[in-house]
Amino acid sequence: MKIVRTRRGVRLVAEDDDVVLSEVLALPGPTHSLFDALAGCIAALAPGPRIAVLGFAGGGIIAPLRAMDCTHPIAAVDLSREGESIFRELSSDWCGEVTLDEEDAGDWLARRRTRFDLIVEDLSVPSPVGTVKPYATFDTIPERMARRLAPHGLAVFNMLPLPGTRWDSLIARVGQPWARVVTVELDEYENRLVLAGDNLAPAAELSRRVRAALKSIESSQTHQCKFRTIRR
Repeated sequence: MKIVRTRRGVRLVAEDDDVVLSEVLALPGPTHSLFDALAGCIAALAPGPRIAVLGFAGGGIIAPLRAMDCTHPIAAVDLSREGESIFRELSSDWCGEVTLDEEDAGDWLARRRTRFDLIVEDLSVPSPVGTVKPYATFDTIPERMARRLAPHGLAVFNMLPLPGTRWDSLIARVGQPWARVVTVELDEYENRLVLAGDNLAPAAELSRRVRAALKSIESSQTHQCKFRTIRR
Protein backbone atom coordinates (compact mmCIF):
# COMPACT_ATOMS: atom_id res chain seq x y z
CA MET A 1 0.00 0.00 0.00
CA LYS A 2 1.36 3.41 -1.00
CA ILE A 3 0.89 6.49 1.17
CA VAL A 4 0.25 9.68 -0.82
CA ARG A 5 0.17 12.95 1.10
CA THR A 6 -2.42 15.48 -0.05
CA ARG A 7 -3.32 19.02 0.92
CA ARG A 8 -6.16 17.74 3.12
CA GLY A 9 -4.68 14.51 4.47
CA VAL A 10 -3.51 11.18 3.03
CA ARG A 11 -4.58 8.73 0.32
CA LEU A 12 -3.82 5.04 0.76
CA VAL A 13 -3.31 3.57 -2.70
CA ALA A 14 -2.98 -0.06 -3.85
CA GLU A 15 0.55 -0.82 -5.09
CA ASP A 16 -0.52 -2.86 -8.12
CA ASP A 17 -3.19 -0.74 -9.82
CA ASP A 18 -3.31 2.66 -8.03
CA VAL A 19 -6.84 2.05 -6.73
CA VAL A 20 -7.53 4.46 -3.84
CA LEU A 21 -8.23 2.21 -0.86
CA SER A 22 -8.88 5.02 1.59
CA GLU A 23 -8.85 8.80 1.88
CA VAL A 24 -7.92 9.92 5.37
CA LEU A 25 -8.66 13.57 6.12
CA ALA A 26 -7.25 15.78 8.87
CA LEU A 27 -10.69 17.30 9.52
CA PRO A 28 -14.30 16.15 9.07
CA GLY A 29 -15.55 16.91 5.59
CA PRO A 30 -16.22 15.53 2.12
CA THR A 31 -13.68 13.43 0.24
CA HIS A 32 -15.57 14.13 -3.01
CA SER A 33 -15.27 10.43 -3.76
CA LEU A 34 -17.18 7.17 -3.36
CA PHE A 35 -16.34 7.27 0.36
CA ASP A 36 -18.86 10.09 0.65
CA ALA A 37 -21.52 7.88 -0.92
CA LEU A 38 -20.76 5.06 1.53
CA ALA A 39 -20.89 7.51 4.43
CA GLY A 40 -24.15 8.95 3.13
CA CYS A 41 -25.75 5.51 3.15
CA ILE A 42 -24.78 5.07 6.80
CA ALA A 43 -25.75 8.55 7.97
CA ALA A 44 -29.07 8.61 6.08
CA LEU A 45 -30.20 4.99 6.26
CA ALA A 46 -28.88 3.36 9.44
CA PRO A 47 -31.96 2.34 11.44
CA GLY A 48 -29.99 2.42 14.70
CA PRO A 49 -26.58 3.25 16.19
CA ARG A 50 -24.85 -0.14 16.00
CA ILE A 51 -22.57 0.04 12.94
CA ALA A 52 -19.99 -2.50 11.76
CA VAL A 53 -17.45 -1.97 8.97
CA LEU A 54 -15.72 -4.93 7.30
CA GLY A 55 -12.50 -3.71 5.70
CA PHE A 56 -11.33 -0.55 7.46
CA ALA A 57 -8.11 0.34 5.59
CA GLY A 58 -7.58 3.92 6.79
CA GLY A 59 -11.19 4.73 7.63
CA GLY A 60 -12.03 6.72 4.52
CA ILE A 61 -15.73 6.96 5.44
CA ILE A 62 -15.14 8.53 8.86
CA ALA A 63 -14.44 12.15 7.82
CA PRO A 64 -17.60 12.53 5.69
CA LEU A 65 -19.63 10.51 8.19
CA ARG A 66 -18.74 12.80 11.10
CA ALA A 67 -19.25 15.87 8.89
CA MET A 68 -22.82 14.59 8.34
CA ASP A 69 -23.28 14.74 12.14
CA CYS A 70 -23.45 10.95 12.38
CA THR A 71 -21.90 10.18 15.77
CA HIS A 72 -22.65 6.43 15.90
CA PRO A 73 -19.84 4.24 17.30
CA ILE A 74 -18.02 2.29 14.58
CA ALA A 75 -16.85 -1.30 15.17
CA ALA A 76 -14.42 -2.18 12.37
CA VAL A 77 -12.38 -5.22 11.38
CA ASP A 78 -9.49 -5.62 8.95
CA LEU A 79 -6.78 -8.21 8.30
CA SER A 80 -4.18 -5.44 8.66
CA ARG A 81 -3.66 -2.41 10.86
CA GLU A 82 -1.46 -0.82 8.20
CA GLY A 83 -3.65 2.25 7.78
CA GLU A 84 -4.72 2.67 11.40
CA SER A 85 -1.70 4.66 12.62
CA ILE A 86 -2.26 7.28 9.91
CA PHE A 87 -5.97 7.39 10.71
CA ARG A 88 -5.27 7.92 14.43
CA GLU A 89 -2.61 10.54 13.68
CA LEU A 90 -4.95 12.63 11.54
CA SER A 91 -8.37 11.90 13.02
CA SER A 92 -8.12 11.01 16.71
CA ASP A 93 -9.17 14.48 17.92
CA TRP A 94 -12.57 14.32 16.21
CA CYS A 95 -13.32 10.79 14.95
CA GLY A 96 -15.40 9.73 17.96
CA GLU A 97 -15.66 6.09 18.99
CA VAL A 98 -13.94 3.96 16.34
CA THR A 99 -12.57 0.54 17.31
CA LEU A 100 -10.58 -1.78 15.04
CA ASP A 101 -9.96 -5.51 15.41
CA GLU A 102 -7.22 -7.20 13.38
CA GLU A 103 -8.91 -10.37 12.16
CA ASP A 104 -10.54 -12.11 9.21
CA ALA A 105 -13.91 -10.41 8.65
CA GLY A 106 -15.85 -13.68 8.32
CA ASP A 107 -14.39 -15.08 11.54
CA TRP A 108 -15.06 -11.78 13.30
CA LEU A 109 -18.72 -11.84 12.26
CA ALA A 110 -19.08 -15.46 13.36
CA ARG A 111 -17.82 -14.57 16.85
CA ARG A 112 -20.09 -11.56 17.35
CA ARG A 113 -23.02 -11.70 19.73
CA THR A 114 -24.16 -8.16 18.94
CA ARG A 115 -26.87 -7.63 16.34
CA PHE A 116 -25.93 -4.63 14.25
CA ASP A 117 -28.27 -2.09 12.70
CA LEU A 118 -26.05 -1.65 9.64
CA ILE A 119 -23.03 -3.53 8.31
CA VAL A 120 -20.76 -2.16 5.58
CA GLU A 121 -18.77 -4.69 3.53
CA ASP A 122 -15.76 -2.88 2.03
CA LEU A 123 -13.29 -5.75 1.57
CA SER A 124 -10.78 -5.98 -1.28
CA VAL A 125 -7.70 -8.01 -2.19
CA PRO A 126 -4.94 -7.70 -4.81
CA SER A 127 -5.02 -10.10 -7.76
CA PRO A 128 -3.32 -10.55 -11.16
CA VAL A 129 -6.09 -8.45 -12.73
CA GLY A 130 -5.94 -5.70 -10.10
CA THR A 131 -7.88 -5.01 -6.91
CA VAL A 132 -10.95 -7.27 -6.61
CA LYS A 133 -13.41 -8.52 -4.02
CA PRO A 134 -12.33 -11.57 -1.99
CA TYR A 135 -14.11 -14.85 -2.70
CA ALA A 136 -15.68 -14.73 0.78
CA THR A 137 -17.75 -11.70 -0.28
CA PHE A 138 -19.77 -13.98 -2.57
CA ASP A 139 -19.54 -17.15 -0.49
CA THR A 140 -19.74 -16.87 3.31
CA ILE A 141 -19.90 -13.14 4.11
CA PRO A 142 -23.52 -12.36 3.06
CA GLU A 143 -25.03 -15.14 5.20
CA ARG A 144 -22.87 -14.17 8.17
CA MET A 145 -23.86 -10.54 7.75
CA ALA A 146 -27.53 -11.53 7.64
CA ARG A 147 -27.18 -13.49 10.90
CA ARG A 148 -25.56 -10.54 12.64
CA LEU A 149 -28.06 -7.91 11.45
CA ALA A 150 -31.07 -6.91 13.52
CA PRO A 151 -34.44 -7.70 11.84
CA HIS A 152 -34.67 -4.10 10.61
CA GLY A 153 -30.97 -4.01 9.66
CA LEU A 154 -29.30 -2.89 6.42
CA ALA A 155 -26.34 -4.41 4.56
CA VAL A 156 -24.19 -2.14 2.37
CA PHE A 157 -21.66 -3.65 -0.08
CA ASN A 158 -18.98 -1.68 -1.94
CA MET A 159 -18.72 -3.85 -5.06
CA LEU A 160 -16.02 -4.00 -7.73
CA PRO A 161 -16.42 -5.55 -11.19
CA LEU A 162 -15.05 -9.06 -11.73
CA PRO A 163 -13.71 -9.72 -15.24
CA GLY A 164 -15.83 -12.30 -17.04
CA THR A 165 -18.77 -12.02 -14.63
CA ARG A 166 -21.91 -9.95 -15.21
CA TRP A 167 -22.93 -7.33 -12.67
CA ASP A 168 -26.38 -8.87 -12.21
CA SER A 169 -24.77 -12.18 -11.23
CA LEU A 170 -22.46 -10.52 -8.65
CA ILE A 171 -25.32 -8.49 -7.18
CA ALA A 172 -27.62 -11.53 -6.98
CA ARG A 173 -24.99 -13.47 -5.05
CA VAL A 174 -24.37 -10.84 -2.36
CA GLY A 175 -28.05 -9.86 -2.08
CA GLN A 176 -29.41 -13.40 -1.86
CA PRO A 177 -30.16 -13.47 1.93
CA TRP A 178 -32.45 -10.42 1.80
CA ALA A 179 -35.90 -9.69 0.40
CA ARG A 180 -35.04 -6.35 -1.21
CA VAL A 181 -31.97 -5.05 -3.05
CA VAL A 182 -31.17 -1.59 -4.44
CA THR A 183 -28.00 -0.68 -6.32
CA VAL A 184 -26.23 2.67 -6.43
CA GLU A 185 -24.29 3.44 -9.62
CA LEU A 186 -21.64 6.14 -9.31
CA ASP A 187 -20.96 8.29 -12.39
CA GLU A 188 -17.23 8.61 -11.74
CA TYR A 189 -16.45 5.09 -10.48
CA GLU A 190 -16.65 1.52 -11.68
CA ASN A 191 -17.74 0.51 -8.17
CA ARG A 192 -21.40 -0.12 -7.40
CA LEU A 193 -22.94 0.02 -3.95
CA VAL A 194 -25.47 -2.66 -3.10
CA LEU A 195 -28.06 -1.96 -0.39
CA ALA A 196 -29.88 -5.02 0.94
CA GLY A 197 -32.46 -5.60 3.66
CA ASP A 198 -35.81 -7.18 4.37
CA ASN A 199 -37.46 -3.81 5.03
CA LEU A 200 -35.65 -1.64 2.49
CA ALA A 201 -37.45 1.53 1.37
CA PRO A 202 -38.10 2.17 -2.35
CA ALA A 203 -35.14 3.36 -4.43
CA ALA A 204 -36.57 6.87 -4.82
CA GLU A 205 -36.86 7.32 -1.06
CA LEU A 206 -33.34 5.98 -0.46
CA SER A 207 -32.01 8.34 -3.14
CA ARG A 208 -33.70 11.36 -1.56
CA ARG A 209 -32.31 10.62 1.89
CA VAL A 210 -28.75 9.84 0.79
CA ARG A 211 -28.59 12.86 -1.53
CA ALA A 212 -29.72 15.08 1.37
CA ALA A 213 -26.86 13.75 3.51
CA LEU A 214 -24.37 14.35 0.69
CA LYS A 215 -25.72 17.84 0.05
CA SER A 216 -25.31 18.69 3.75
CA ILE A 217 -21.50 18.43 3.35
CA GLU A 218 -21.46 19.87 -0.20
CA SER A 219 -20.03 16.65 -1.62
CA SER A 220 -19.44 16.52 -5.36
CA GLN A 221 -21.14 13.10 -5.27
CA THR A 222 -24.54 14.60 -4.44
CA HIS A 223 -25.77 14.35 -8.03
CA GLN A 224 -23.48 11.53 -9.16
CA CYS A 225 -25.47 8.59 -7.72
CA LYS A 226 -28.22 6.64 -9.47
CA PHE A 227 -30.42 4.33 -7.36
CA ARG A 228 -32.09 1.33 -8.97
CA THR A 229 -34.30 -1.43 -7.53
CA ILE A 230 -33.21 -4.94 -8.45
CA ARG A 231 -36.17 -7.14 -9.37
CA ARG A 232 -35.91 -10.56 -7.77
